[in-house]
Amino acid sequence: MNKEEEYIGYYKKSIEIYEREDFKDIISKKKLLNVKNCYNEYLYWYEHPEWPHKIFRCKKSFCPICDMKNKRMLYYKHKDRALKLEKKYNLFILVLNGNNVEIKTDKINEEIKDNNEKLKILLSRPFIKKVVRGYFKAIEINYTYYDSLPHIHIILFTIKGIYKHFKISEFKNMITQEWRNLKGFNANVYLKSLGTKEKIEKEVSYLTRHNKKQLYNLLNLDSNVVKVHLEVIQNKRFFVWSKNILKELKLNSYT
Repeated sequence: MNKEEEYIGYYKKSIEIYEREDFKDIISKKKLLNVKNCYNEYLYWYEHPEWPHKIFRCKKSFCPICDMKNKRMLYYKHKDRALKLEKKYNLFILVLNGNNVEIKTDKINEEIKDNNEKLKILLSRPFIKKVVRGYFKAIEINYTYYDSLPHIHIILFTIKGIYKHFKISEFKNMITQEWRNLKGFNANVYLKSLGTKEKIEKEVSYLTRHNKKQLYNLLNLDSNVVKVHLEVIQNKRFFVWSKNILKELKLNSYT
């Protein structure tokens, strides 16, 4: 099966799921029509490769192919921003796990909210403020057939002299102890230096467009996972830059 045939399969699977009665509240007739039109356009292009016109795309996050294309654009945007700052700061990737929760919209939303609130407290601690000058945060949710894990990936932009203040192992231990105290359990914490351009690009690629972040992968799980995920991502910003970094890049917080 080639790439085009895989895409056609994703379209068909998503339409089959979205046409179910229990999806009416989350996928309206208009939204379903968007995906169908997107699919029909792609199918026509696939069957008529000589067709000279640009393919219509609905560009909606609930469309499995447009979601993939959107994430690709996010990669280039956030990569370019991070690379503009690599010479001024030391960059680290920090991963902060939350609780495993049931695959229910309210449970996941509560955990995301709690993680964000606890992160604000963590970033306000003096030992963090001493060396961290900004961040790029990505919210991630891992799904299985039986539960979910909302957690945070955050690229820290630290002063070049961070190693004069902390050994990295010491810095990680301090973050781990603080995060676990805030969360109330032995949550997993991961910290690693992004010391090269290649490592930065690879990390941003993972945060924005890795396979497991693609909507089409959820289509293979229970349809309830798809429904809950679509409900959870509504009206949320899953990628956030700190205001001081945006100011340095001469951007506003909504860009």
